[in-house]
Amino acid sequence: MVQQEVSFIISTFHPTRAPGSTESQRRTAQSHAARSAHAKARRLRTIQYQARKKQAKHAAHAQETQVLASPVVSMILSADRTDPFMSFARPLDPTERFLFDHYVTVVIPLMRCNETQVFFLQRMTRLWVPVAISESSLLELMLLASCRHLSLSYKQEPHGQQQRLFSRMTLQYKFQSLQSLRRDISTEVPALSDSTVAKAAMLAYDELYIRDAVMLKHHVDGAVKMVALKGGPQTLGLDGLLEHFLSNLLAKMRGDFGLQVMTPWDVR
Repeated sequence: MVQQEVSFIISTFHPTRAPGSTESQRRTAQSHAARSAHAKARRLRTIQYQARKKQAKHAAHAQETQVLASPVVSMILSADRTDPFMSFARPLDPTERFLFDHYVTVVIPLMRCNETQVFFLQRMTRLWVPVAISESSLLELMLLASCRHLSLSYKQEPHGQQQRLFSRMTLQYKFQSLQSLRRDISTEVPALSDSTVAKAAMLAYDELYIRDAVMLKHHVDGAVKMVALKGGPQTLGLDGLLEHFLSNLLAKMRGDFGLQVMTPWDVR
């Protein structure tokens, strides 16, 4: 609340003094009253501006909180997925912790590759996830997969706030992942690592999910060339899981898209 100020004007008016002196004092009083009114108006405008600014800041914060606290996003991570032993390649902020949890609980089951769900979940959580969280670029591919799924899940949302948020994050992680893959290829050839092959495969899965046949074939072709340089799919690690990723991608391309990819290890 604005405190009211009481202004005092020292008056030297005396009835016996000349009329001109009284007129001068009246003008002084009027001038002081005008200055006081202007000062109060300025203070009021300042207070109103600060109140509007504070209200806008609170509204923006509330909107962001609403997006991240939606029924899908407001998931409290269980104790076994909050990284108590600092096993992640880098610290995750609260949003990324949610995205990682979403990947483990939602995205992985959707990736099931012609196996029983329980068996695939066990292989992914036992083999793939520990390796992926230990390298920053592989970790970003998991976050990319979560953002992609959430973006498409919110596509029919009336106001589109969540959809825009996750679409923007999808583009960010996709760009970072592509940069990382190009950098690794340029520095590793011809001795390509399993990690680089995994990046190409996971980017291919992203294209498969959005049904982009051109980019899907581009990434699968690249993965096949990498594997050929390594000596064939039998050289891939993760207890056969990487080989399974690649064979599933090839089957999807041939069956769902009618696209053919030459695999040198199958040529006789």
